[in-house]
Amino acid sequence: MVVTSVGVVGAGVVGLTTAVKIQQQIPGVEVTLIAEKFSPDLTSDVAAGIFLWGPKSPDATTDVQWACDSWQWFDNLLSEARPWETGVSKLPTYLFSSHSKDLVERKLMERLTPVYRDCTEAELDLAQPAGKYKFGKYLHTVQMDMGIYLGYLMRLFLSQGGKKVQGKVDRLENLVEEYQMVVNCAGLGARWLCQDTKVLPLRGQVLRVSAPWIKTAMYADDVYVIPGQKWVTVGGTRQYNDWMTDVSPHDSARIWSRAIEAFPNLASAEILDTVVGLRPHRFMPRVELEHLPGGLAVVHNYGHCGYGVLSSPGTSQQAV
Repeated sequence: MVVTSVGVVGAGVVGLTTAVKIQQQIPGVEVTLIAEKFSPDLTSDVAAGIFLWGPKSPDATTDVQWACDSWQWFDNLLSEARPWETGVSKLPTYLFSSHSKDLVERKLMERLTPVYRDCTEAELDLAQPAGKYKFGKYLHTVQMDMGIYLGYLMRLFLSQGGKKVQGKVDRLENLVEEYQMVVNCAGLGARWLCQDTKVLPLRGQVLRVSAPWIKTAMYADDVYVIPGQKWVTVGGTRQYNDWMTDVSPHDSARIWSRAIEAFPNLASAEILDTVVGLRPHRFMPRVELEHLPGGLAVVHNYGHCGYGVLSSPGTSQQAV
């Protein structure tokens, strides 16, 4: 069967990336993006957008494939040297841990990036108090400024003839009359759309601050500081099965106090905003084909947890 019409459910970074890849790799297909919400009202908009590989995968081969496909996608955008348009820029990064060397190891990052090394003793003291952090890595990676990047993907999608429809999909089976195939990128919504009870929220709250002197991302155990083009993201929380989308002043105070303790050079930063997103937590992303009763073929591509931005090109490539 020659597929000429595809519906993609979900307009987050996974859905948009999937839609664009379908257009690029299946000539002549008509792709429609169907979503209840679009950027800037998405969980994807909250993400700091740094590439540090970490999602769980079905097996080692798939893990490497997803990582390499994803890295190549962003490296190609980086090579265009238009971060104001694509949202993608190079980002030097420090990873510090006071507990274990394993917590700073990123074996696949060592394979992907040309700069990946142990921190020097002097570099370990970049995180305070001096002497607390015994283990560290320094690497070069990429950062996606999500407002810009999602806008870039949407413009690319529409310029290639894509269509978008705003509305809620209650049942995938209802799309059988309109599309020959559907790709389900519903994120947290897959809990109801597919009755997948393995999908639960992992609440994240972060601060956005003005600190233009911060040019390097820094992680110190569960504290992170990630500069983007418009602000620096300071985080954060990982609250399992927490559905609260309101800002918690208690979380804000805890994030800020821990951040300026570890990185005192942040203390004079101006707090611009506080935002919350519910990551679609699942033990691993679901990327597979399913034939529903009634004949509709659905490719599932959801459940990326906090790794949706960085892994979306890899899982979308498999979905396509």
